[in-house]
Amino acid sequence: MNSKGFTLMETIISIIIVAVAVVGILSVIYNVTQKGIDPVMELKACELGQAMLDEIMLKRWDEDTPLGGGHIDVSLANIGTETGETNREDFDDVDDYDGYSDGTGSEPLKDEAGNTLTGFTGFSRSVTVSFEKPADAPAGIDSKNYKKITVKVTLPTGEELSFVSYKTNI
Repeated sequence: MNSKGFTLMETIISIIIVAVAVVGILSVIYNVTQKGIDPVMELKACELGQAMLDEIMLKRWDEDTPLGGGHIDVSLANIGTETGETNREDFDDVDDYDGYSDGTGSEPLKDEAGNTLTGFTGFSRSVTVSFEKPADAPAGIDSKNYKKITVKVTLPTGEELSFVSYKTNI
């Protein structure tokens, strides 16, 4: 008997164990790559969402908010565009963006100046604005003092990323 090597049976069992482990690892890697968001697409979606959210957050809280900011009576506050605000270039307060979308149908994605964005084929985004008080907001402040802005970016794969911020009238 020679004790310096493996028997044929030990070698075959080792090969079977390694094969099963490799198949298991490869199936996990395959599932992750097939179902995960492509990092480049995710980065593009973040760029689109953050650009829109930044643009909106730079606007006044409401049509009646004084330039430079300041509190207004919440009974004056509303959601939606005012007369004459039909294009994005006319939007001057956050709620004007409610219902806005681009990148859908024949409407290309555009920047704030109205220039068509390139390199974003298949992406779309939409905006909703609503009166909603954040869960951690101080008690005693009317919920109509908060506007929740949600920018939803849809990737070519159909996956959606949402970007949310609040603007307050305080």
